[in-house]
Amino acid sequence: HISALVVVVYIIAEDHIIMSRRLLVSAVVIAVLAAHLDQASSLLSAGCNTSTSHHHHRRTAASPLIRLHATSKETDLTSLRKLLTQATSIHDKNLASTPPLAQISSRLHDLETESSDPTFWDSSNSARNDVVTKDIARYSRLKLEMELWDQLRNDATEALDLLEEFHNSNEEDDEEMVALTQEECQSSAEQLLQLSQKYELSTLLSGPYDDSPCRLLLTAGAGGTEACDWVNMLYRMYSRHASYMDYTVKVVDESAGDVVGYKSVELLIDGPQAYGWFKGEKGAHRLVRLSPFNANNKRQTTFAGVDVVPVLDEEDIKMVDIPEKELEITTMRSGGKGGQNVNKVETGVRIKHIPSGLAVKCTEERSQLMNKQIAMNRLKAQLLAIAQEQRLQDINAIRGDIVEASWGAQIRNYVMQPYKMVKDGRSEWETSDVDGVLDGGAALEEFVGAWLRWMRAKEEKEREELETAGY
Repeated sequence: HISALVVVVYIIAEDHIIMSRRLLVSAVVIAVLAAHLDQASSLLSAGCNTSTSHHHHRRTAASPLIRLHATSKETDLTSLRKLLTQATSIHDKNLASTPPLAQISSRLHDLETESSDPTFWDSSNSARNDVVTKDIARYSRLKLEMELWDQLRNDATEALDLLEEFHNSNEEDDEEMVALTQEECQSSAEQLLQLSQKYELSTLLSGPYDDSPCRLLLTAGAGGTEACDWVNMLYRMYSRHASYMDYTVKVVDESAGDVVGYKSVELLIDGPQAYGWFKGEKGAHRLVRLSPFNANNKRQTTFAGVDVVPVLDEEDIKMVDIPEKELEITTMRSGGKGGQNVNKVETGVRIKHIPSGLAVKCTEERSQLMNKQIAMNRLKAQLLAIAQEQRLQDINAIRGDIVEASWGAQIRNYVMQPYKMVKDGRSEWETSDVDGVLDGGAALEEFVGAWLRWMRAKEEKEREELETAGY
């Protein structure tokens, strides 16, 4: 045993006793050290009499930390495997419904060779010019997308294989390397999943007019001032969503409300498959909230109508012939900017299709003749879209009850009070993120995607029923 040593030095000077503080501190430290050494000595002595089995027990006592670390890594690997499996599953389905990359590259090369011919751009060949230009843009975009899919899939797969090697090896892992590899695997797999899901939705847009631009007409329904404000909210939602989808938006016409908002707003949205993406928004949209325009702050229900019409080329509508007797044409002053011509001369035109009750107005141009032509083209496009939507053989079969059934159906509810929920009455898709939907971002994209999948399932079911019936 090492005895505790306390040294106290007394310095006697001029009848005063002075204790050296430094020596006192040193003595205390030595005493504490001696006590610890005594304790360590006793533990060592006891340990010499302990059997080997106790040593084994002490070693295994630390193993839960090792097991926890291994379990954590296994959980990360399982999550990454599931994510990559989900992404590659959708990717494989997309590849099955898409021409091979080699075939797309060959087709793109042929189109570019054709367009490089000097005579290709002659005015007599303008119709072919438009077709080839659109095909080159479409195939180029698809080629780049497919190459990106392959790159992301290879990166994610290689990163996962490397993580598997790290997990199965007995060597000590480089934590930084493992973390970077996990990050690369997760990032590539998530990008592949997102792009594959987006392309999957685009494959559902295969209608005859889905690739056309579209016009969105928002109209206030029952609710007065509240309805006008609701149109303003929808106007903001669809404008933001179009920007989110990389579409261009232009306000074609608007009619301001008496207090706030709009009585009606007409938007022109252009971009790849714009009509196909927005056509499912056609119908009545219902809002329930505590109205800021109600003096008693009561809960109020209001409606707004959304109509979606494709913008078609002359080539698409030239076969449509509407007898003059079925049209009711009136003129009006356009108003707004444009000088005295639009304010004094009736340049605006409104055309009503009597059998269906559809009415189209155009006040964009300063010429009545041009406005009439634009309005007529819009009416024909609207009739074609309804005929295609209702699977009618001829536009002459369109009547008012069909138009009312296709437009007047309540498709979606936006409830802000007493709880928060947005629910689509067709696909049954719902969310409590009301603000996210009204902001026009990913939340609204989920509703559009759910409707497209619901429509595909509905069409497949109808096709099976027809086949079963022998048609």
